[in-house]
Amino acid sequence: MKRSIHYIIYMLLQAVLLASCSQQELPARDGTTGTLCLSLSRQGVPQVATRAVDSDLALTLTRQDGSVYMTFAPGEVPASIQVEAGVTYTLRAYTDNQDTWQTANSGKGEACYWGETVVSVGEDETVYCSYRVPMLNYAVTLTLPELFDVLFTSYTFTLASEGREPVSIKVGEKAYFAVDAGFTYKLTATNNDNKTSSHSAIEFPDVEAGKLYNIKYVYGSDINQGGIDIEITDDEEHEDVDIEI
Repeated sequence: MKRSIHYIIYMLLQAVLLASCSQQELPARDGTTGTLCLSLSRQGVPQVATRAVDSDLALTLTRQDGSVYMTFAPGEVPASIQVEAGVTYTLRAYTDNQDTWQTANSGKGEACYWGETVVSVGEDETVYCSYRVPMLNYAVTLTLPELFDVLFTSYTFTLASEGREPVSIKVGEKAYFAVDAGFTYKLTATNNDNKTSSHSAIEFPDVEAGKLYNIKYVYGSDINQGGIDIEITDDEEHEDVDIEI
């Protein structure tokens, strides 16, 4: 029996539709999983070669609706995890000092890290996620010239920033501040003749997250009259300021 022309056209259309669907990626079946391999480290901090995940970082995975899928405390984040396939997650990596970094270290503060990225894994798929978690705050440190401790019996270096109590640091120490505001700095020193000198507080308004600002004092050409130069540097650029104290 001869088939009608309509039936033949119908079968041809079905064949075309079947071919086009077979070229599309089918959604993951319910209950299937994939593997997410992690390499997480803090930006600017050398990563330990034997650890895929920085032990100071915590991890939270959330679904698109905001619900928490899984979370790990610092030091407990595995190098690979099984996740539900076909789901887009927000991966958040962070240090656990989000609310305490400003008061840590006797008020000097400490570095705080937080960042997020989006990940998704297909059915039976392995996805590698390498992420450098950015630092949220910035730091200030002090460098004094050679023989300063010979010429001066004592000194006080004070830093202040909006929303923080003033803090004093010594050479090599760091103080940490939020990027909401810049900072001011002031050095007061007493020399061997028991003469105390200082300069007015100097403002440094332009700051960036993740930067370490080094306030470096160097002797000026008129050192015998108490002249001194100040050099402010970060890891990319520097600014020179000359003052007398």
